[in-house]
Amino acid sequence: MGQWVSSNHNNADEYVGSSLPFCTGSVAVADGVAKKVKFPYVTRWIQVFSKTGDVRVGFTENGTEANPASNSNYFVVKSGESSARLEIKCQKIFIAGDGGAATVSLVAGYTNIPENRFLNLTGSEGFSGIG
Repeated sequence: MGQWVSSNHNNADEYVGSSLPFCTGSVAVADGVAKKVKFPYVTRWIQVFSKTGDVRVGFTENGTEANPASNSNYFVVKSGESSARLEIKCQKIFIAGDGGAATVSLVAGYTNIPENRFLNLTGSEGFSGIG
């Protein structure tokens, strides 16, 4: 008798169909201070909208640091603009003001993949480019 295997990050079916919605309208961040936004499940895609101020977006708290001596691993969304719709599977993102305080909105589509069935995305686990 076979066993049912729960969804995990390698299950392509979770990324083929429509996703479940996640939306937050107003995340306030301070200059250079990373704020974590945690999703209920692993995402299929995300999009960040900067309402006021430039923001840094990364996938680890260390990755959002704007320290030239470190490996800063983030992208910047300029004030009044948005990121592209990013086809990225992750469980959380970190947002920090880039040169001042900022406010962002965020929309994402998530899968049925729970946190315990996903990877630990950190540089210490061998994932380069995320911090």
